Amino acid sequence: MSEEDLSDAIKTIRTFVTARMLGTPVGTLQRETGADREARGPCWVSRVVLPAPVEKDALNIILDSVKGLGEGNERYAIPAIENVRAQWTGHRAGVQKDEPEPNISEVEKFYHLQEEYRLAPQNPFPAALLDCLIAYLTLLYPLPCSPNASVPARDVVFAGDSSGAGLALSIVQVISYARKRQGTEKPTLEFHGQKVVLPMPAGLAFQSPSVDTQLNTMPSWAANFEYDTVPPDPPGYDAGFPTDEVWPSNPARGNYYCETSMLYHPLVCAMAAKDWHGCPPIYMAIGSKERIVDGTKYVAQHVAIQGVPILWDEYELMPHNWPMGFPNHPLSEKCYHSWAKACSYFADGRNIQTHGTFTALDSQVRELEVTKDTSMSTEEVGRLMRCKESSIRPFTGQPVAKCHL
Repeated sequence: MSEEDLSDAIKTIRTFVTARMLGTPVGTLQRETGADREARGPCWVSRVVLPAPVEKDALNIILDSVKGLGEGNERYAIPAIENVRAQWTGHRAGVQKDEPEPNISEVEKFYHLQEEYRLAPQNPFPAALLDCLIAYLTLLYPLPCSPNASVPARDVVFAGDSSGAGLALSIVQVISYARKRQGTEKPTLEFHGQKVVLPMPAGLAFQSPSVDTQLNTMPSWAANFEYDTVPPDPPGYDAGFPTDEVWPSNPARGNYYCETSMLYHPLVCAMAAKDWHGCPPIYMAIGSKERIVDGTKYVAQHVAIQGVPILWDEYELMPHNWPMGFPNHPLSEKCYHSWAKACSYFADGRNIQTHGTFTALDSQVRELEVTKDTSMSTEEVGRLMRCKESSIRPFTGQPVAKCHL
């Protein structure tokens, strides 16, 4: 695919996605994109429900982190502790790409756990974060009725793309704060009738990680618009957007995911996190022209400066989530290979050193300096975030004021 063809394809995708988002209520989009479709081809899918614990420790450890990492003025809804839907997925060898799912039990086809957290806006922060924590704890400490044996944390890698990566970084911040709060690297909590340790996973592996997805304040968000598949600012905050039972929320909020006062909190925006000491190694794959690239670089640099190993993998001109949008592109295949290799390295316990690469369209690779200082200071980033946060008003069908710098 030539650079011109890539540009045309990106524009086509962005135009389609923008038109769809502008004219479709949030609830309808959720039902369409979240429908459980039959898995075909070389993929196992086993659908399970992870039982909610009777104890409130998992919730309380999150609430403690919200308070301890915040400034004291944050508002948020305390979620119910509910069962968590999830899918075990794995590779199914020796079948054609359109082969239907086999007629076997769910227990016979589990391998990799993909958690289906509750969706916002109807389940605002920290509901999704709580679901992720329960899924992780269930992986480590399964009930007797679970199809899997206990998986040690040293074999667990949090992998995700886009906003899912942001949730994984939030879980790490929760674990880190629990360590500080309890004064030990092995914080504990009650989970399904037993006292268990909440450990760090072996590593984090992300593709197109969104670390500023709620505020979108960094320069690349505007500068890279024409190069990315991501549409303009979410249309659900503008007058004329079609409403339904899901959005606007009741009571009204200015953001799908959380209350406005939470937008620059470390558990919502990784760019606001100050302390990454003790975090496991991180792999980050990013397109050089993604709208989120500046924020992702900012987090990677600050994490690396604090001694956390970072594997930075940047790809020329690639848009958001390009391996999914262009699965046959050579840079997509390279990204999938590097992503999987990083997961393997983390789970194998290899000694990871910070390293950065930039892959050009012609697949030539050059090295990058990950810890090179970002062009924006922490103070400047904070000012941008706070300015955008202060401009947001609850959405009731009227446009939200813009921040002018």
